[in-house]
Formats: sequence, structure tokens, C-alpha cells
Amino acid sequence: MEDKVVLTNVATQEGNWAIPNNRLGLSLINIEEERVFKEQRAVYVTRNNESEQYNPEIKLNLYVLVTSNYTSGEINADNTEYLEGLKQLSYVIAFFQQKNVFNTSNSPSLDPAIGKLVVELFSYSFEQLYNFWTVIGAKYLPSILYRVRLMRVQEQEITGKQPLLSGLGVNS
Repeated sequence: MEDKVVLTNVATQEGNWAIPNNRLGLSLINIEEERVFKEQRAVYVTRNNESEQYNPEIKLNLYVLVTSNYTSGEINADNTEYLEGLKQLSYVIAFFQQKNVFNTSNSPSLDPAIGKLVVELFSYSFEQLYNFWTVIGAKYLPSILYRVRLMRVQEQEITGKQPLLSGLGVNS
């Protein structure tokens, strides 16, 4: 049995769809830094009572587009394939409505360094939708956009170490 969802670009350079027929395409279309929850702390205390300095982690929002390519390309074709594509999109909506938070307890294969991911529906206006499909140079396909929130990136490359203060003394 073939996969119903493929990881792919939305369109090729020629403006054709890169998503195979009768499949859903999963495409990363934007990465945005989450500045509201940005970590400000750059100094961390270790178990050995030393302070380590490294750049704060970056939290990212990923914009993921799920596109339905269930079209025969024929003008007078029946709507069976199109309806199947809408049905497949409705399954995606139902899945993320039921499970919109992913962490290591409900998704054991998730990298523990990521922590948790929150998937939320992202609605855009008709103008934004038109602009998106115009920019990629392809004809519109039924699609849904999700924002995957707070993917953490932290390399923890130490930029400095300092011993902690053990006491204060006053000379008079």
C-alpha cells in the first residue's frame, strides 16, 4: 500500500505540482522565530557549582502546508477524485483536532531535546492565499496550513565558565 501523505515541495520550478496525483503533500513553507517566549538567560549553573555560559535557545514556529492533489486534470471529469481529496484533508483536520500536542509521553519517537510541539490551525485571508499560490507559480489546490509551535534549537556550545561565588567578605 502506498503512503497517502508525502513530504514534498508544493510545486516545481515550472509551476507544476510536485505532489504526486492522489496524494496529500506535506510541505514546510516558512520558519519563524518565536520572540514572545525567547529565553533571556545565558548563564546556567551546573551540578558542580560552576556557571556555564552559552547562547540562549531559539524557539521556532514551523508553518506546514498540507495540500490535496486529487485531481484528474480533465475538465469534464466527475468529482470523485476531488471529493476524495477533501475527505483526506478532513482526516488531517480531525487528527490534529484530536491530538494537537506532541511530547515524549504521547510520541515516544520525538527527540527529547525538542520538548513538546503544539500544532494549531493557521488561517490566512483570501488575499494571503492568492499571494501564496501566485508566488509559488502553481494553480490552487485545496490545502490547510498549520503552525507547529515552539520547536527548540539549542546547541549548548559553552562560551565561558566561571566558578560561583562562595561568600562575601568585607575588609574594613
